[in-house]
Amino acid sequence: MRAPIKKIQEFLFKNRFLFLFISLLVPYLIHPLIATEVAGLVFLDLSFSLVLIVGVFAVSERKHIAITAMALVLIAQALTWTSHAVSSHVLILTGIAVNIIYLGYTVTLLLQHVIRSRTPTSNTIFAALCIYLLLGFIWAFLYSFMQDLDATSFYFNPDLFPAIPKGKHLYSYLYYFIYFSFEVLTTLGLGDIMPASSWSRMVASMEAVLGQLYLVVMVTYLIGLHLNERNSRHSS
Repeated sequence: MRAPIKKIQEFLFKNRFLFLFISLLVPYLIHPLIATEVAGLVFLDLSFSLVLIVGVFAVSERKHIAITAMALVLIAQALTWTSHAVSSHVLILTGIAVNIIYLGYTVTLLLQHVIRSRTPTSNTIFAALCIYLLLGFIWAFLYSFMQDLDATSFYFNPDLFPAIPKGKHLYSYLYYFIYFSFEVLTTLGLGDIMPASSWSRMVASMEAVLGQLYLVVMVTYLIGLHLNERNSRHSS
């Protein structure tokens, strides 16, 4: 009985970055399927809870890292779900800040894994892809934070994005900002959402620059790993 369980555990851990990559796609892909704002909030929170939990599993190579990641996840989840009940913007902003810290922590650990790799394995590639998607989510939370501090930070085309009445839950904006963040990260620039303040323009341009630099540097690094591995095989 223990042998099959151990094999399953080994399979899950071996493919942990693939599962994290899939979970990161879920919050973005379910948006067109949401019919109401309430359902949107519930599914967004549930899908992002999945991201956080799988993220802990993905970075759990060492016990102290897993404990730190789990502590951040528990705090973020407690703040997120409590803010639904009491509708406190302080709790919402604190929850967003903790989510940003956790995602940044995960990105750092994944980047360390990629840098320590000596061969371009599927794990290395999926870890690199996860970093790219996580950057998009970090900026989405950052945009939500800025929008709550200053409601004029971003302009939304009213014909495409229904106005959210003041006092509604801040996470109502997060779907918009997930879309906008990946639009900026990939420099798509459709213009349906635009940064409308000097701070938001600066943060958006930083994301665009970082997204392009990351792709160039990471692709170059992975190609270098592949060439080094091929040269090592030929020399031996």
